[in-house]
Amino acid sequence: MKNNQVVFNGIHDGKMTLPKDFAVLFPKMTRLLDKAYKVEFTLNGNQRFRQYIWTLNGGSTIGWLCKLEHCVPQGRNIIPEHILLSQNMGGIVEYWLEDNTMEAESFIDANQFTFSLVDSTVGIGGWEQNYADECKLQGIEPMDTSDFLTFALEANGNTTFYNHKTKEVFVYLHDDYSPFGITPHKGHPLCTIYQYDKAPTFVDFVETLAGQWLQVIESKN
Repeated sequence: MKNNQVVFNGIHDGKMTLPKDFAVLFPKMTRLLDKAYKVEFTLNGNQRFRQYIWTLNGGSTIGWLCKLEHCVPQGRNIIPEHILLSQNMGGIVEYWLEDNTMEAESFIDANQFTFSLVDSTVGIGGWEQNYADECKLQGIEPMDTSDFLTFALEANGNTTFYNHKTKEVFVYLHDDYSPFGITPHKGHPLCTIYQYDKAPTFVDFVETLAGQWLQVIESKN
């Protein structure tokens, strides 16, 4: 069982200075991260994590646990904006809310990961054959899924991905449900590929997520 052991190598205050190009590209995310208390720790000698903790009135907290990554996986067509975000902020692998903020909805709800470079994969997260079959039934020409990179995975299997050429964001909703405004992509069949009405690109997605969490923080303070 030795190989399954987790060795905790220490904890310390996190110090983070965001580069100017990050602040220019992601102003809302910069404002959100600036409000957070940061804690960093390492597991098994080489797995680095950072917690972003926001304290609300009354002393309760909400936050993110992010995996810190500096190596960019090759052959996946990860766009520069995604690399800039993840190498500075990290990829979100856990989050927590307090009881009176649980009703707040955000793009990371029930996600197993969001933005993590190492977890991001080419394609639409395993829905390729289902997508092709549905398009064939409807007589629709499917898009080339090798142009996509999945950067977020929901626990129920829904995936969020972008086209590395256009940087447009799409979401595969096999259950045809989202709490946010969505539109099927160019007449695509239901329960396949949609686009967020207010987050058409990767940068829009990041900034919308930041705005969702800023709203929670500022409404409780």
